[in-house]
Amino acid sequence: RGGSTRLGTTNRELRMKKSLDPAAIFYLIISAIELSVGVVANGYIVALNCIDWAKSRTLSSYDKIITSLAFSRFCLQFLVTLNNISSKVYQNIFDRFQILQPYLVIWMFINQVSLCFASCLSVFYCVKIATFNQSLFSCLKLKISKLVPWLLWGSVLYCLVTTVVLHCSAIPIATMSDNINNLLEFTFLIHSVGSIFPLILFIASSVLLIISLWRHIRKMNLNSDLNQNFRNPNTDAHMRALKSVVSFFIIYNIYYVASTFPIGNPSYFNDEWKYTVCIFIAAAYPSVHSIILILGNPKLKLASANILNSANSCFRKRMDYSAQNSLLCF
Repeated sequence: RGGSTRLGTTNRELRMKKSLDPAAIFYLIISAIELSVGVVANGYIVALNCIDWAKSRTLSSYDKIITSLAFSRFCLQFLVTLNNISSKVYQNIFDRFQILQPYLVIWMFINQVSLCFASCLSVFYCVKIATFNQSLFSCLKLKISKLVPWLLWGSVLYCLVTTVVLHCSAIPIATMSDNINNLLEFTFLIHSVGSIFPLILFIASSVLLIISLWRHIRKMNLNSDLNQNFRNPNTDAHMRALKSVVSFFIIYNIYYVASTFPIGNPSYFNDEWKYTVCIFIAAAYPSVHSIILILGNPKLKLASANILNSANSCFRKRMDYSAQNSLLCF
């Protein structure tokens, strides 16, 4: 349609018109690997907790949060990978406003839901694990389990409102001459404003939890130095929790930057290296932290180990059966 512009410059347009070269094939292979890992990791968390819920008709507050988070990341992984593959196979697909605008609306809703659920998980960690003497923390420790469903549904409602604002406000942009760039800039604005509250909540709760864990570990180490016979078995557990929270904090913020900058700075689309790095990071986030959650959760880790052992046993039996048939043939 008249008035719409392309996302990239002439160099990017010429590159997009080329057939799939080795670099593009490598790009698609990495995207497929990220999709497979993300689907397996997040689908595993959702499936296992759904099975537990079907058996007992109840889930712990922690399981409710990670199930909601895993499901949102499951959808996010599909959406990001779809964007990666579509931009390579159908090279100019997002040059049309009618396609780009619905994609950005869906992406923004799922992405912000995922970020809000991650913030809920950080707050839950902070309230449950952190040790502060303030009465507010003591009150939250008692009520956090009842507040979890409200936090999750409130997050969905909050993200729905910001997405509706984007969709309704983007309609007049379609009549502007430079509507693609205007849409990207407006999406960046709404996304940034809508993400401020969950981002601040996540950073604040993570920092408080890291400070609390670090103080607690130092205190236990000090007691251990003063009394050689003193050995608190919780020291290693707190150290693992500290590493998990720090990794979560780093991954969350890296993903936020990688997923936001290309939208706010369309010139990233002209730089192949910067754009590819941002896309790979954005696609890796839904799977990497889910794997960390599985490894850090005894129930999920044990169930995954049982599944791997069963799969290994079945594979060995099949190999032995094939070998026996081969010998019989001779």
